[in-house]
Amino acid sequence: MVDAAPITPGPFRKVMGLFATGVTVIAAREGDEIHGMTANAITSISLDPLLALVCVDKQARMNRFLQSAGGFSINVLSEDQEALSRYFAGSWKPPAPPEFRFLPWEGGPRLIGCVAAAGCAIDRTVEAGDHWIVVGRVIALHEGDPTARPLVFFGGRYRRLAELEVPVPPEEWSNDAVHIYYDEWSGTDLSPPLTGEESPP
Repeated sequence: MVDAAPITPGPFRKVMGLFATGVTVIAAREGDEIHGMTANAITSISLDPLLALVCVDKQARMNRFLQSAGGFSINVLSEDQEALSRYFAGSWKPPAPPEFRFLPWEGGPRLIGCVAAAGCAIDRTVEAGDHWIVVGRVIALHEGDPTARPLVFFGGRYRRLAELEVPVPPEEWSNDAVHIYYDEWSGTDLSPPLTGEESPP
């Protein structure tokens, strides 16, 4: 039997990137400072109790904020918020930040204009390789504009949803889990900062 060649991070990321996801901004507040991190490595875990998780790189500044804040928000971005995804991932190039605003909320700050949001209190943190799995107990939910479409990430690129050519009857919402990760930003109040930190997934 011939040993298989070792799998390296590059091909692994490429293959996992073929799993289409939504895009979120994870936000936590410590005192007057808000920290945001673009992420698609999020998922729901349990309905009883209500639990969700986000995976955070051990080198990310978000870890300090989560430990101090004790909670976070998961903000699902709409397709017209691609600029915010790039900004909170630290890959925003223009000198001025895109316009955005957070509202005080349970768990963590809520991003205005998002498709949906979940506020979470940190339940536990689990070490997993070069990341921490942060499990949150869901304590608040928000649904935005029902006509808004989510931002999608697939194959290393942002995508947009499109309607099927042949309409199909809408399906009832199931209890199946959903998934989603990226990087981050910090600000001293509810206004945006001037710079970001580049570290895309």
